[in-house]
Amino acid sequence: MMYLGQNKIRIGFYFISLSILFLTCVAFDTQGISGLPTRVWESGHFFFIGLLAATIANATGAGGGVVFLPAFMSLGLSPTESVATSFAIQCFGMTSGALAWMTLARSEMPVFRGQWQHFNSIFVVCSLSSILGLLGAQWLNFMPFHSIHLVFAVFSILVALLILYRTFIFKNKNQGRTKTLNMIELFGLVLVCLGGGVITAWISVGVGELIAVVLLLFGFRVQFAIAVAVCVTSLTVISAVFYHLNVSEAINSDVLLFAAPAALIGGALAKPLATILGNIRLKLLMAAWLVISAAAYI
Repeated sequence: MMYLGQNKIRIGFYFISLSILFLTCVAFDTQGISGLPTRVWESGHFFFIGLLAATIANATGAGGGVVFLPAFMSLGLSPTESVATSFAIQCFGMTSGALAWMTLARSEMPVFRGQWQHFNSIFVVCSLSSILGLLGAQWLNFMPFHSIHLVFAVFSILVALLILYRTFIFKNKNQGRTKTLNMIELFGLVLVCLGGGVITAWISVGVGELIAVVLLLFGFRVQFAIAVAVCVTSLTVISAVFYHLNVSEAINSDVLLFAAPAALIGGALAKPLATILGNIRLKLLMAAWLVISAAAYI
């Protein structure tokens, strides 16, 4: 009965999401439906970018920006347009992934109750801190000191190194932590999420990777860490998109029209993929992609 209820929620989310996309990008667009063939020819390839980005993002806890940002800028979008459009697409993809990971959390609750009982408290703390950092950076116009390319590259490599450190140095230790966070750990997590929110405002990615790595360092299972990271990222990108709708107005509707439906699919596929890959492969996939995406800017 609970499983059926979860499926209804997910189907409702997909229906509402696709309806919003159609109304925003087609019905209210000056070209209307008659312009769809041209838009498919010119922007249809963004579907495959959206599918790849959402699958990787939701399988590893990394935001979709690890794919979207380098891909969009290499295809000619400006940095502001790339970030704004990435946020808009992730509203669909990361939320789809969050629903899938919540289904996993409920299914694992009988076996890993000691760990999953901390999910809600950690999720709330991370979400509030991340959103506060992001909104502060956006509305106070707090910009990075260097180019967005350099910030993205350095951040990606740093997180990849942390993941590899955790994977190979502590691979057999502290798996499946069940005890609650102490005050020092909680304070550190708040600071990480505040900083992650600021970085996410700049490059549309950041807080999810940091949360996943920190929770792994704290000894939580990779499934738990990624579930928290994806759910927090979902709320963070939804909070971020209002700025780009009202201030920057830089969201590219052609890209959004094709990448967002693919992101919905990728978000749903990511959790089964993560289960098949297993803990070690999943961490290595996350680290490898971060290095590959950073290498393009160095």
